[in-house]
Amino acid sequence: MKILVTGATGFVGNVLLDELPKSYPEAQISAFVMPGDPFENTVSPRKGFRIIRGDITKQEDVFQAVQGHTHVIHLAGLISYSQQDKKPLMEVNVKGVQNIVEACLHHGILRLIHISSVGACGFYKDGKLADEETFFNWPQNFHYMTSKHLGQKIVEQACKEKGLPAVILLPASIIGPGDPDITTPHNQLYERIYKKGLFGCFSGGLAVVDVRDLVEIILKALESKVVCEKCLVVGSNVKYTDVVKAIAKYGQKRNFPFPVPALLLSALGRILEYIGKITKSKPLLTYAYGKLSGWTVYYSNEKSKREFDHEYRSFEKSIADSCRYFEDNFLD
Repeated sequence: MKILVTGATGFVGNVLLDELPKSYPEAQISAFVMPGDPFENTVSPRKGFRIIRGDITKQEDVFQAVQGHTHVIHLAGLISYSQQDKKPLMEVNVKGVQNIVEACLHHGILRLIHISSVGACGFYKDGKLADEETFFNWPQNFHYMTSKHLGQKIVEQACKEKGLPAVILLPASIIGPGDPDITTPHNQLYERIYKKGLFGCFSGGLAVVDVRDLVEIILKALESKVVCEKCLVVGSNVKYTDVVKAIAKYGQKRNFPFPVPALLLSALGRILEYIGKITKSKPLLTYAYGKLSGWTVYYSNEKSKREFDHEYRSFEKSIADSCRYFEDNFLD
C-alpha cells in the first residue's frame, strides 16, 4: 500500500500521521505539503515519510503527487467564514478537489478518502438532527459551506459516473488533542479562556467530533467494504456555552459564557469585515459566523456508527484531553 496524504501538516494530518504507520506498518506514506509551509517540520522528523511539495490548486502538481500511489487521503482544505475569502475557498475546496479526483481516475487509485464537512449537507436551525441526505440549504453568502458542497458533488459524480472508488467523510467541528497551530480558531478559543477569560458566548449549538475518532474512521475506511458512500462523522451535539464551560472546568479557569444575541454578533461581524476590507486584515468575527452563532445545528452519526462499527469518545473526554495538550504545548 502506497498512501498519499494531502493537508498533512494540519490538525487531522498531524494526528493521522502518528497513527498510519501503526495500522499499516508496511505502507509507504507520502505527505503532500505546500512549498514554504511553516509546519512542514511536523512531518519531516517522522521516520520514513516522503514529503512531496506542491499546490493543491495546480493540476500538474497534483497529478505528479498522486502518481505511484494506491490510496489517497484528501485532507487539504480551507476554512473561512469571511466574505473576502470566496475566491480562495473555491480554488482550494472546489478546484483542488477536481484536481484530486482527476488525478485519482487517471492513475487508477484503489481508494480515495475525501474529507468533506458537515457544512456540505443541509441543516436545521432548531436542533433537529440533519443527516447525509438533508437538502443543502445554507445561505449563498456562506461561501465555506458552498465550496465544500460543490467539492463533495465532484467526488459523488465521479463515483456515480466513472466508478471512482471513494469514501466521503463529513466531519463535524474537530476537537481533541493534536492541533499544532496556535493561530487556529480551535486553539485560539483555549488560549482566550486560559489567558484572558471569556465574557459572552455564542447562543446556539454545534456538532463536534474528536480528531482521534475521525482518524480511526479514516483508517477503517482505507480498506473497508464501504465505497461510494458518504458518512457524517459526529461525536456529540453540544451548546456553545457547554463547550466553554467544559474547557473552563478542565482548565480550572473562571469564565462567563453568557449567550450573546446572534443579531448583535452578525451586525458586529459585518462591521468588522468592512473594516478588514479597508485595512486588508482578517476580522476576528464575520457576518456569517455571527449569524451561525444563534442556530442550533446538529447532525446524526448513526450511519458512521453502523458502517464503521464505531463508538465515539465522550465530549467530556475530548475536552479534558484537549486541555492537557494545550497546557503541555502552548503554556509557558
